[in-house]
Amino acid sequence: MPGAPPSYLKKKTMIKDRVGEVRSTSYVLPTTGHVYGKACQRDGEGAGEVLTTWVAATPSQPKESQRSFVKTNKKALLEGCITAEAQRVYAQDHPNIRFKQVSGKKAESVSVPYQGPFGIGTSGKDESIRPLIEVDYTSFNQDGADYPDLSRLSKKGRLPPPKATIASMGHDVRQRPVEEPKEPWVMRKFQNVKATQ
Repeated sequence: MPGAPPSYLKKKTMIKDRVGEVRSTSYVLPTTGHVYGKACQRDGEGAGEVLTTWVAATPSQPKESQRSFVKTNKKALLEGCITAEAQRVYAQDHPNIRFKQVSGKKAESVSVPYQGPFGIGTSGKDESIRPLIEVDYTSFNQDGADYPDLSRLSKKGRLPPPKATIASMGHDVRQRPVEEPKEPWVMRKFQNVKATQ
């Protein structure tokens, strides 16, 4: 059968795991020494050459603003071009009337009314940071001083039990009437038969 594996290969679903070894293959594998994957064609230029001969990018040209036909028509009217033909000729002779190019200037920062220094001035004494790291300024005598004292808090009693409703009284089995025990049903032909112990 074309495409079928050789007879020495086992079925894939029947191959068992082996402790410490890979499972037997169910495919025809290439010979020993075969390299898997795509061959990587490396450049002759390495990272050192790239860093030492760094080529800067060519900056793009500034964007040219579009033609302003409104401004062109206004200038044509000031020059005395009243007819449409005269304005068209004026626009062809002056193609460089464009919108004002907006430059990317940063907005000026708002000046601060007070230049400082801010905060409380130092006393001039150079304090060591050692007591701060060793927690010398912290007192552990009253750990709960930051929390409110709840020892004198008067707790109110429990809420009264809820009142009974018609639905709850209907479901209350304690208020149901006690049913009298019924005699067990016996077929008519066995009614005269006495029970044996």
